[in-house]
Amino acid sequence: MTKPRDPYWDDLGIAWCAIESDASGILARLQSRLRRQTLLMTGALAAGLPATAAGLVIGVMTLWIGWNSGTWNFLTRGAAIVIISGIAARGLWLLLAVRRSANGEPLSDMLALAVARSQRMLTLIRLALSACVIAAAFGLIGTAIRHAAGRPPALSPVIDSAVLAIVALMLAVYLRQAKISLAKFQYLKRTITHDPTQESNKK
Repeated sequence: MTKPRDPYWDDLGIAWCAIESDASGILARLQSRLRRQTLLMTGALAAGLPATAAGLVIGVMTLWIGWNSGTWNFLTRGAAIVIISGIAARGLWLLLAVRRSANGEPLSDMLALAVARSQRMLTLIRLALSACVIAAAFGLIGTAIRHAAGRPPALSPVIDSAVLAIVALMLAVYLRQAKISLAKFQYLKRTITHDPTQESNKK
């Protein structure tokens, strides 16, 4: 007979609980999820590392051109590129710590890896949100500098700001879902790794 644990209430007010006898089903789904995540992280690292390095080089070159030519909006643009590239490098570094494969590991270790990856994902989303804020702020500063110099940009900054706002909104929605996923994995880890004999000894 299956025995449900205490229910977990998520941010949406929905109660769910882990079932002791469903460990094999949990293991299969978790293995599939972690395998997909490993592939995605490997692809992100393969594409992100050269892109981040290129971004740092372009940012430094833009700063150098702006400084030598007195084009101050180039300084803001270069600074934004360097800062955002640094944020991207930080995000890639976080992925390296949890990129290992979970094949052949016990369920408790796989759940620990799932929790660690979920925590990293929250940090990555927050870093992406900060990158959007930096891009918007430095973009507006650069536009103001160009207007002051009598050379306004051909495209309105409203378009760029609207695109960044949409991206930030999508990230905010994803952040909420990531928080729920993290809470569920933490609850599941506590439930699966719980030792009933410890409770009986306390009583």
